[in-house]
Amino acid sequence: MKNPYQRKAASKSQAATPQSVPKDAYRQFIENMIIQRQVIALYSEGWALCSTPTGKHALAIWQNKGLAKLLIKDNWARYQVEEVSLLNLIEKLIPFLKQNDTLLSLDLTPEGNNLLITPEAFLMDIKNFIYQIYTQRPDVFAELKLPLPRDIRLHS
Repeated sequence: MKNPYQRKAASKSQAATPQSVPKDAYRQFIENMIIQRQVIALYSEGWALCSTPTGKHALAIWQNKGLAKLLIKDNWARYQVEEVSLLNLIEKLIPFLKQNDTLLSLDLTPEGNNLLITPEAFLMDIKNFIYQIYTQRPDVFAELKLPLPRDIRLHS
């Protein structure tokens, strides 16, 4: 007799979809950030920080102002949208986050959905993506006026 309470196994295509969505969203975030040469953050006498499920602090950043503005309420009601240049993110903010053991929260939504990443991994992925543009599309690299990949220091 067949067990009526046994769950059917998910097909391989269904199983792969949820895992690929965060990777695709993460890659899209990096691409947009590099093309725009900036990210968006909230600031009011300090940057807007959120907490992870494990209790660590994370700096909330977004790829567009619209999503960031949705979070200007409750505890963040006095915060203002600030543009952070790619160069300031790479040279100042990420080293500060590494030093203070703070994660990055990408595209935080009002429902609390986001992508969490360490500053070290984020910086490495930025450097790798800029290197791909530098080697594969030098015309686009020159047009975007991006920092040279060799100038991005992974270790301080």
